[in-house]
Amino acid sequence: MDPEEQARTLLKAKGLRVTGKRVALVNALMRAGEPASLETAHKLCGQPGGDQATVYRNLQSLAEAGLLRVVKGVGRREMFELAAHQHGHAHLACTKCGRVECTEIRDLPAKPSKPNGWAITDVSVTVWGLCPQCR
Repeated sequence: MDPEEQARTLLKAKGLRVTGKRVALVNALMRAGEPASLETAHKLCGQPGGDQATVYRNLQSLAEAGLLRVVKGVGRREMFELAAHQHGHAHLACTKCGRVECTEIRDLPAKPSKPNGWAITDVSVTVWGLCPQCR
């Protein structure tokens, strides 16, 4: 299946309206392979994704629908990745430049043992440090 059709399939599976701008955005995030900020997503989409405000609204809508996962970067910066991409990995975040990338953690369980009285819905692991360029 080509990337554009794959993006359409992901949108349909979440019951979302399939538009050219959303297809361009999902396709861009698939190509990125790591969490992307609003600015990065806008650059990756190019003209087909619309202006920055449109990209932002679509990022928020797709995250609310569960197609995207919000990853917290340095400070309050939001980054986005495909929710299907989240299994079995953690995020490395540079405290200097703000870069965030994914790393595999093979021995990390999908969910920790259930704490007394809690219902775990998600597990998120972020490792903070300096990326190779900032060291």
